Amino acid sequence: MNYGGRVTDDKDIRCIKAMLKNLFRSEIMQDGYKFSKLDIYFAPPEGSLADTLAYVNSMPLDEDPEVFGLHSNANIAFEMKTVGYFMDTVLLMQPRTTGGKVVATPEEICTELAITMRGDLPSNLDLNKASEHTFFETEPGIVNSLGVFIKQEILRFNRLLSEIR
Repeated sequence: MNYGGRVTDDKDIRCIKAMLKNLFRSEIMQDGYKFSKLDIYFAPPEGSLADTLAYVNSMPLDEDPEVFGLHSNANIAFEMKTVGYFMDTVLLMQPRTTGGKVVATPEEICTELAITMRGDLPSNLDLNKASEHTFFETEPGIVNSLGVFIKQEILRFNRLLSEIR
């Protein structure tokens, strides 16, 4: 649901509980039970996995607020936020021009920042510089579990650093 974002206070919890109470009830087990006045929101009849997947795939990508007991205006704030974000992004992508001054293009600014950040990256971690206790063997051939974990994370981190560079 996109009606307000995250659960941040007791009123959000109260709203969610009310919605769930409306959706999860014993009547849902009856054939033809509808979650709302809209014909597309109903509990599908018992059937195969393929039937259930077909029903789920027939659902709209954007749910109607009415199915949650909300007024259709519940989408307005969400849609206004989405359009505002879209417009801000479009405006940020527009080239900046000034009266006579030479200004770096957005591509030049990004390239300069990427080069600066690449220079700030640490070098790859060296497993040989680890403490002698990091990879000690509890029994011949068995490295302690923390050592195994640390080695895996160091290898992943080094791969990440190499990919970023």
